[in-house]
Amino acid sequence: MKSLIVVKFGGSLTKNPKAQKKFLKELSKISQKQRVILVHGGGPEINLLLEKFFIKNKFVNGLRFTNEKVLSVAEMVLSGKVNKSLVAGLLKNNVKAVGISAKDANSVICKQVKSLGFVGEPVKVNKKLIEVLLKENFLPVVASIACDSNANSLNVNADILASAIASAFKAQKLIFLTDVCGILNKDKKTIKEIRAKNINSLIKDKTIINGMIPKVQACLNSLKKGVREVWIVDGAKGITAMQGTVIKK
Repeated sequence: MKSLIVVKFGGSLTKNPKAQKKFLKELSKISQKQRVILVHGGGPEINLLLEKFFIKNKFVNGLRFTNEKVLSVAEMVLSGKVNKSLVAGLLKNNVKAVGISAKDANSVICKQVKSLGFVGEPVKVNKKLIEVLLKENFLPVVASIACDSNANSLNVNADILASAIASAFKAQKLIFLTDVCGILNKDKKTIKEIRAKNINSLIKDKTIINGMIPKVQACLNSLKKGVREVWIVDGAKGITAMQGTVIKK
């Protein structure tokens, strides 16, 4: 059986058509040799629509506070515009892509993080739907909207969702594509390799800040649950270049 990788396409890259086109072309080649699950966010696209609708935006420790209005916009953008754009791009590269959200077939059940509003934290991954797609050689493209156990929609941080899915499938590799070249030190140079045990000290001394914090915490969680290695790479330079930081146990 082909090895499995989970790729998280950073929302920041959705506003870079050139980088997105390059990524989808490279991913099509990778998918011929490996099974791939693509998970995506869409932060900048959500921000633009919130601004257009005059809806206030708020972040808490790098995570979006989501009220009902924000949730409605987030689902519209993630499950609609961004998801179908990525699917279309893969189809153009002869990849049998299928767009779903984490709520489809209860693929990911979350508990509500009430301090963040309608935000979900994954507690269970039901693999069946994604397994069926992979078995039939489809490439699942998963939007970061899920449900709680009562089928209430929740916004989920795409890094955390990708980590949960990678952990459930025991992926050989989890790759986060971002708009920076991995984790940077105080001199703004890429740290090529980090051991999991050193992550907390890098957060404590503020080497790792803002939105990178939930990303590396997602990395740690996936490493604890069976993922072999996690990469944080510069998406603009392409997935095959893998220019960034690898985190290992």
